[in-house]
Amino acid sequence: MKIESAACPRVDTLRITTLMIVVSGLAACSGGSPPSGAAGPGPAPAIAATTIDKAVRNVAVVTSRNACELLVRADAEAAVGQVLPQNTVKNVELGMCDYNTSDFSAGASLSVSSWDSIKAAATSGAHQPATVAGVGDEALGLRGLLYVRRGNEGFLLDLHGPNIDRLPDHGLAAEKNLALKILGKF
Repeated sequence: MKIESAACPRVDTLRITTLMIVVSGLAACSGGSPPSGAAGPGPAPAIAATTIDKAVRNVAVVTSRNACELLVRADAEAAVGQVLPQNTVKNVELGMCDYNTSDFSAGASLSVSSWDSIKAAATSGAHQPATVAGVGDEALGLRGLLYVRRGNEGFLLDLHGPNIDRLPDHGLAAEKNLALKILGKF
């Protein structure tokens, strides 16, 4: 796993923790006594990479999409209305890309995954998202977050900062415009 980051925001920490729990759990399952009727003592069999890969995909953490190819810095800066210098978190394996100011007071984040995972994140809290028309096959908005579906895949787009926060729609129009650009590359 490769993470390029000056500082990891809370979303990175949550996803990385989930991935580490899955991998650690699988590693723990590979040790121990052999099943009854199996050959005697010896080294515990190693977990095949495909087993870990399948388990990680089952928790919908891994994607084949490069989020930073979908959300480019220039588009993120235009949507947020300010420069987002060099505080980039890029994790291709987890489908994440974040552009932030040095103090994280403004930024743009994109997370790509299966729609089931994205929608579960949107609907799992006490506050339920509202339907957002005109974006993707389905879109949901909740407190400055835009969840978008195209086919079986989806993404979460988050724009934040003073230029976004002071808008009457809290940046929904900017998120919709940026989501349409992202969908054009999806």
